[in-house]
Amino acid sequence: MVYGCANSCVKFLFFLVNLLICVFGALIFGFSLWANLDKNFGSHLADFVRKVDGADHTHIDEIAKYQASLWILVAVGALLFCVGFLGCCGAACESPILLGLFFFIVMILTAIELGATIFAMSNRDKFVEAVEKVMESSAKTPEMRRNLKPIQDLFNCCGATSATKETFIADGICTKAQETLDDGDSLQKYLYFQPDCFSRVSHMVESSGEVIIVIGFILLAVEICSLIFSCILCRASREVRYAGYYA
Repeated sequence: MVYGCANSCVKFLFFLVNLLICVFGALIFGFSLWANLDKNFGSHLADFVRKVDGADHTHIDEIAKYQASLWILVAVGALLFCVGFLGCCGAACESPILLGLFFFIVMILTAIELGATIFAMSNRDKFVEAVEKVMESSAKTPEMRRNLKPIQDLFNCCGATSATKETFIADGICTKAQETLDDGDSLQKYLYFQPDCFSRVSHMVESSGEVIIVIGFILLAVEICSLIFSCILCRASREVRYAGYYA
């Protein structure tokens, strides 16, 4: 067992930090999974981009890179939840083996998490830019415009971009809106208030990305504290002191 008030405080703080790792690991897992699977957005977007790109895979590659970084964060979040539990057990049992194992696993996961978060941050703008270019390209022909319909129904939006919205309505592709349009006045009101699909998609990417990044960096600070505490606790658990030392 550990001796001394300071070491006991470190043990308590280490246990508390690992509880936080469990919580934030679960949050990273949940939000990253939500960003990838919300309303099957990822699969719909990938299908749409493949149809618009054709043989050119430039845009789908950029989108795949961003989504891959989110899947890495999903895996890291799940592992951190398990590792946090391992750290709690190591603190409770004061096992140098568990503490040492915890240190090396957290150090590796911290490096992976930091890399994936930075990669997602650096590729988020490229992802949005690729989506915008694909949206603009989808308005060129009636066949390409019809490819956007699943995303329109998913996000309740109309038109690829604000500039192409009227073209989509003229083609009758905004079916949900067309059912409620009785005259020219209601059409103009709809055009004014209904968002385009690019605005909806970019807003979702920006909002979900910001949440993941904030949680990721908070978790990074918690992980660094846990690494420091695990070293102190591992050293303290090996100390053998006589009873009169604290007399």
